[in-house]
Amino acid sequence: MEIRTVRNIRIAFDLRTGGDELVVFIHGVGADRTSWKYQLEAFQNAGYSVAAIDMRGSGDSQSRDEHGALLKIDLEEFARDVDALIRELGFSKAHWVGNSKGGVIILEALLLGLASVDKIVLCNTFAKHPDSAAILPRAAAALRQKTMPEFAAERIPLVLKPDIDAATLAEAIYAMARKDPEAYLASWQATWSPDFRGMLSSITNPTLVVSSTLDMITPTALSDELACHIPHAKLVVLEGAGHISNLDQPEAFNQAVLAFLQS
Repeated sequence: MEIRTVRNIRIAFDLRTGGDELVVFIHGVGADRTSWKYQLEAFQNAGYSVAAIDMRGSGDSQSRDEHGALLKIDLEEFARDVDALIRELGFSKAHWVGNSKGGVIILEALLLGLASVDKIVLCNTFAKHPDSAAILPRAAAALRQKTMPEFAAERIPLVLKPDIDAATLAEAIYAMARKDPEAYLASWQATWSPDFRGMLSSITNPTLVVSSTLDMITPTALSDELACHIPHAKLVVLEGAGHISNLDQPEAFNQAVLAFLQS
C-alpha cells in the first residue's frame, strides 16, 4: 500500500508498475481497493501499470479533516481525486475500470470532461437505477438498528456469488465493516442518486460494459441500457458472477477486460 496527498487529502492505493499505460481500478460503495486483489498481478503481467484506489472515506484513505469533520463526499470529489492521483503518478491518461459506484464515478468524470480518462470499463453499474427511490433510504435505516460490522455481515453475502470462498467473503465483509458510517452513508447517497442517461450517446471513449448473470443489485438490463446507448460499446456477460464480478469470476473478468484494452 502507498499513500499520497492529492487535493489536500490522503489517498491510499496499491500500485504495480509495469508499463507505459496505467489502469486505475475504482471500487464500489461497500468495498475498498482490496476488492481488486485478483487484477493487480494479472494486469501488471500483461504489461500495464496498475493502481487500485481507496476512495476518500474508504479503506486507508482519509475520511475526516484535522478537526474531525467529514470530508466532502460526492461523485465529483471522487472523480477529481482519481484524476489527480493519475497525474500524481506521472501519467496524463489512464484506463478507468469501475465496479458499481466505480462505474458511476467514471460517468461523472466524463460529464466533468476530465482529460485523464482514456478507455473505460463499466462493471455491474448503471446510468440510473430504476429502484433508486427505494434504495436511497435503506442504508440509513439499517444503520439506525445495526453497527457497520453487523450491516456488512448481512449485506456483503448478497453481492457475491453464493459459493464464494470463505477467505474472500471475510475480506469483503471486513472492507465494509471498517468504514466510517457517516462516510459510508454519504457515499451511498452519491452512488444511487444520479441520472446519466442523457449523456450516454455523447460518450466517445472506447467502452466495455461488464455484467453478470447472478447480479441482483444491478441486473443485466441496466448493463444492456449502457451498451445500447453508448456508441460502439462492447458488452460482456460473465456467467456465475454476482455484483462484484471481478472477485467472483476473476479469470473470466481479467480475460475480457484485457482483450478490450489490447484491442
